[in-house]
Amino acid sequence: MSGAERALRVEGELMPRRLWVLGLGLGLVMTMLGAGSASAAPKKRPDLVVAAVSVTPGKVVAGGVLKVGDTTRNKGRKKAKRSVTRYALSANKKWDKKDVVLGSRAVKVLKPGKKHAVKARSVRVAAATRPGTYWLLACADAKKKVRESNERNNCRVAKRRVTVTKKAFSWPKVGMVKVNVSAVVDVRLRSHSHSTDGLWDTKRNSDVRLNGKGSGWLLLEGGKPESLTWQWSGATAAGTATLHAVGEAFPGCPWTASGKLTRSATVPTTMNGVPEGGSVTFPASKKKIGVEFHLQHTLGTQAVPRETNCADPMGPMSPPLTLELRPYWWFKDPTYTIGWTNDFSKITWREHGEQHDVAPGGDGQDQSYTADGVLTVTPVT
Repeated sequence: MSGAERALRVEGELMPRRLWVLGLGLGLVMTMLGAGSASAAPKKRPDLVVAAVSVTPGKVVAGGVLKVGDTTRNKGRKKAKRSVTRYALSANKKWDKKDVVLGSRAVKVLKPGKKHAVKARSVRVAAATRPGTYWLLACADAKKKVRESNERNNCRVAKRRVTVTKKAFSWPKVGMVKVNVSAVVDVRLRSHSHSTDGLWDTKRNSDVRLNGKGSGWLLLEGGKPESLTWQWSGATAAGTATLHAVGEAFPGCPWTASGKLTRSATVPTTMNGVPEGGSVTFPASKKKIGVEFHLQHTLGTQAVPRETNCADPMGPMSPPLTLELRPYWWFKDPTYTIGWTNDFSKITWREHGEQHDVAPGGDGQDQSYTADGVLTVTPVT
């Protein structure tokens, strides 16, 4: 008789087979439960985790410094020997070979439940780090020197993300640097012709914006810009011209003419097959300031009819209304104001000239030219 049969005797008689089988199954279940409970008992090992992590600032230049802090804690049931907590920038919140390692710090021996914290440790972002936005990771026991009860909970992600920007270009004190140039230039022309006897008065206004780009060279001397020259690779222009004129064909026969023309066009950047360019001469010494953009283009022309209630011997049409982009062209020197940012990335200028002509008899013409330019300069690295 087996041990199981002996154990299931009742008052010297064997249990019925059905009860015997039920009892045997119950015994097996109890045995298994007992084994499971034993294996589920917590292992008496340390368990290192990063309980908190912080980073400042939220934006840093590649090659710059971040301040990181963390609290490393032993949440296990046994003392943890000395370890290392490591920091990295991660694109996906997971520690892998693509992460940018920032540095690490030593963690002292930690008894169960104890922690070790640093508030602001300086770490440098490698100059070769690709610009972008990253998560900051702090991982306890980074060198895997501590045998832990849980090896999957060592890392923590900071709430604040870090944006890495490209390292600023360092301009030389002396020499030439190849640059890309983009330009926005607003050109305003004003013309007023009039007679002393009041028989005619004509006003013409033109406002054109030039958008262009090109490449060239910035010459530096003593750490300051000396001159900038470039060739245009593409340009467009858009603007509006207006005309308002009044006069008399003869006494008692007045006429008026008004028109408005708005156009946009692509501006040719070559003249007879030769690339057009631009230049700026800076006040880097006692040299005269000068700005030129060497582009000229007629955007459009429109006929303007005269309006009159009498027979006008001068004809039904006024001179056509023309919208054009042009650089300064008068014989008198214009005045300039010019400035640039500390990193030479942006140059602004204003060019202004006026001319007042008086003909014999007192008839006259007043003209003015103003150009406001903004150049954005980017070194070719």
